[in-house]
Amino acid sequence: MKRLIGLMLVTLSTIAISADSEFEACRNKLVAAQKLDVLHDLQWTGKKPPRVVAGRTFFTIPIDAKEGFAETVNCFLMAGDRDKFVNFDILDWRTGKPVGSFTYGKYKHH
Repeated sequence: MKRLIGLMLVTLSTIAISADSEFEACRNKLVAAQKLDVLHDLQWTGKKPPRVVAGRTFFTIPIDAKEGFAETVNCFLMAGDRDKFVNFDILDWRTGKPVGSFTYGKYKHH
């Protein structure tokens, strides 16, 4: 029994480390997206849905890159836990109108 509990603790600590490294990877991708002006702004207090504003480069990238961007934002907001989702719209930096959305783990282009 002690051996099983020890194994469970090792497994749980490995999962925590994996989530931390996943979070760091997502954070680094968002920093790069901001430098490339794919991400213009990101705000979230946890009380309302996140405010994700796409920059001018977002409109020039292919749909699969937009999907990856939305997944990366979700990964960052969920602290690296890819099994959790938060729903959000992606807003145009000029108009503030939705140009895409991420709902239950799927990106939809508007």
